Order: sequence, then structure tokens, then C-alpha cells
Amino acid sequence: MNHHKVAIVGAGISGLAAAQLLSEKNVDFIVLEARDRVGGRIQTCREGLTPYDLGASWAHDTLTNPLFDKILNELDGAEKDRYGLYYDDQRPLYFGSKVGPYYLDIHKIEQVVKELEKYIELEYFEDIDKSDVSLYEIVVQYLKKQGRMLTEEQVLYAPQLVRHLELWHGIGWKEMSSKFGLVDNVGRNCLFKEGYDKVVTDIVSSLDENRLIKEAIVTKIDRSKPSIRIELSEGSEITADWIICTIPQSILQLKSGEKGAIEWVPPLPNRIKESLGNMSWGKLGKIIFEFDEPWWGHHNVDRFVALADPDPYLVSFWEALKSKATLNLSTHINQPKALPDSWDFPVLMLNLQKIADVPALLCFTQGDLTEYLERNPEQAWDYMRPIITKLAHHSLEGPSSLDAENIKPTKTFVSNWTIDPFSRGSYAACKPGNDPTDLVIQLSRGMNNVRFAGEHTILDGAGAVHGAWMSGRREARNILIKEGIIEGEIEEW
Repeated sequence: MNHHKVAIVGAGISGLAAAQLLSEKNVDFIVLEARDRVGGRIQTCREGLTPYDLGASWAHDTLTNPLFDKILNELDGAEKDRYGLYYDDQRPLYFGSKVGPYYLDIHKIEQVVKELEKYIELEYFEDIDKSDVSLYEIVVQYLKKQGRMLTEEQVLYAPQLVRHLELWHGIGWKEMSSKFGLVDNVGRNCLFKEGYDKVVTDIVSSLDENRLIKEAIVTKIDRSKPSIRIELSEGSEITADWIICTIPQSILQLKSGEKGAIEWVPPLPNRIKESLGNMSWGKLGKIIFEFDEPWWGHHNVDRFVALADPDPYLVSFWEALKSKATLNLSTHINQPKALPDSWDFPVLMLNLQKIADVPALLCFTQGDLTEYLERNPEQAWDYMRPIITKLAHHSLEGPSSLDAENIKPTKTFVSNWTIDPFSRGSYAACKPGNDPTDLVIQLSRGMNNVRFAGEHTILDGAGAVHGAWMSGRREARNILIKEGIIEGEIEEW
């Protein structure tokens, strides 16, 4: 039985950040990682024409992002930007199955979306006790209030444009909380063209790799005695004075006995179990298609956004609005399909020809669509082909003469976050009624010598790499303070 001062469960960015700070202070630690690789939900595929991040891609909130500041300081004076930092925030080219890139401008769709988002903000600001409803439901509420001042095009397509939030949270608008759905970035979002895994590699290079144990699946954590006992799937045991648990929220939410669950002895306290039961997680996925040539190269933009077709209820809503009839919303909210259709969901595409000078498109998917395509990667091109080939027909100079029917990718890469037993999805997300603040409070309080870190344990940078990194350093620092190694104030609620 090996004993360590600190055992860190999970070698994602939060676990590695904690290990790095402990290492700097010469504290004995060990990192236990269930996968055969480190990095967690940072994963860069290097089998294609350029690095493709299947997990995290951007540094978010770059005005208040200490990890990004650290990277910039390290690059200061360097001959080359080894990360390939790139602001891919040029206005996207928007299109749909029946609408082209000028449609939003002609019909003032973006202006309506701005008003819609302000309506959502005011609804919860003016009534803090207002019941949280889905993004879909609050969109309908807005249309009922303002619909008679909108055109048919605005009624049908403003809701489809606001669904871009699905590609932030990884869940569909009929599941997504409207109270916590809006995104307010503190600064621009910066893409890592050369791969986010370089951040992981930099941290790992500063550590003793003998302390990073891969394929170490933790099955039980017994905290009934001062020395915590950790059992691994292959039968070995480790003890530690402290533990920093960085496993994803989705794995913490597994019940004892479920595949992949960790057995806690004694069980997690009710305050933590209840807060875990009141949060959800997203399913953001990625698909990369490489081609022989960049046949969409006439589009000189960073990103494309394919709008979903108008929701059937909103089509009926417009007809009812004209005739002053009424509709029952509840019959339209939950009607899942066995198989998703192209144009059922919005799709964000990074134009890697513009960004990295390679003939490839990186597509983002969400929710049920992600789960379907990750389980059926051979269906990815069949699903995306009607959407992607539209780019051959949309041009500022007019329709392209390219034969879209013969377009085929040479290589396809598909993420697997929803089928990975150590992630079960992407990151924390809110459904109506969820409370992210309570979960952060409970997990950041920890359980004496059991600490928690990860993107789901912090409000500043929640769901982002820098938030996870900060949380790992927070918990390592707390331990250093309690052990009397450094001076300072404990960071917890």
C-alpha cells in the first residue's frame, strides 16, 4: 500500500494544475487517471492535416483569464507563437436550407434576437423568483408579447438564430434553462490553432511523470479514517492524507453500483448529493471533415452557421397570429425523433481553410444529435452533407458551378465524449430549475480532507479550461495553507 500526502483523482487540466502547484512546493503527491492519456476533456487529434481539438478549443473570457495571461507572458519575446493563438470572431456566414447569407440582414433578424435576449434578461432581473423555463418556452413568451410587431421572417428565423446558444451549452433549446442560458463573455475568445494539448504538455513537462499513473480506475474512496483509502479496479490500494477529486460532474452524479461510479464510504453528504441532483451536463460534440480541395474557398470567413429549419409550432404560431387564434404550447415541446434529420439542429462550422490553410471543416453538434453521431460515426457525412454542400451554392458572387452531389470527404474524425465512460458528455449545463451556484458552493466547501476541483466547482470560468485550471490551483493552495507550507486565506464558500 503506497501512502502519499495528496492523491489527485483525474489528470485533466484541474488535476494537473493542482499537481503543478504541489510539485513547486515539494509536496508528495500522486495523480490517478482512469484513461490511457492525460488531459481529460482537452484532447487534440494529430492524425490529420492540422491539429484538431476534439475537446476544448478556445481560451474564453480573455480579459479575465489568468491561464491565458500566463500563456501570453510566456510567449512574450518568443520568436514564434507555438500555440497558434487566433481570434476567429469574424461575423459568421449564416444560411439555412431555404435561406441564403443575406437573409438575416434583409429581414433584421439579428436585431430581433438582441431584443429577445434583452427580454430574457429583464424577465429574470425584474422577478428574481420567476420560474425558470426552457429557452424554447421563453422564446414563445416573447413572440406572444411582441409577435404582432414582427414579420413572418422574424417570427420564423429569430428563434432559429437564438439557438446558437445550443452550441455553447451542448443541449437543445427545449431542454436548456433560459435563466442561465445567455452567454456574456468577458473579452474575446481565442482559438488554439496548434492544439490545446500543448498547454497540457507544458504542465506535464514540469512534473515527475512517475507520479502520473494512467489507467488507474478509482472504484472506492474510504474517508472514514484520517488516512483516506483509495481502491483501484485492479485491486491495489493507495492511502493519502488529502484527496483532490477532479472527476467530471457527470461521473460524480452516478449512483453507487452504476458502471463507472465511485463508491464513497461513508456516502457523500446530502448537501452534496442534493446539489448534484439539481444540475445537468451538456453533450457538445465535434466532427471534422477533410477534403481534397477547399471547394468552399470563395467564402472568406472564419465560421459558418447553418440555421435549423423553422420549428413546426412557430409556423403554426404565425398562422394563428394572423388569424388571432390560440395554440397549446405543451403539445409541441417534447416530440423527440428516433433519428435526427438534417436541418433539425443548428450547426457551427469552423472554416479551417481560412483559419489554418487546410481543406477541412470542423462542425459542432449538441445534445441528442451529438449522442447519435458519436454512436454512429459512419452516419456523420450522410447527416452533414445536405448542410455542408449548401456552401457550394451560397456566394457573394452568386451560385457556384460546383457539382455538390459529388463532394465527399477524404477523412472524417468524430469525437466520442458521450460514449466515453469517464466523461459521459462535455461539461456542466443547466436545464430549467437547475442551480449551478449551489453545486459550486457545496463542492468548493469539500469534506474536510476531501477536496473537489473541476469546471463544475467554480463560478468564474465555469465550464471553461481556465475555470478548471483555477479550481485545481485553488484546492492545492488550500492544502498548502492548511499544512502550514504557505500563508494565506482559504478559498472556499
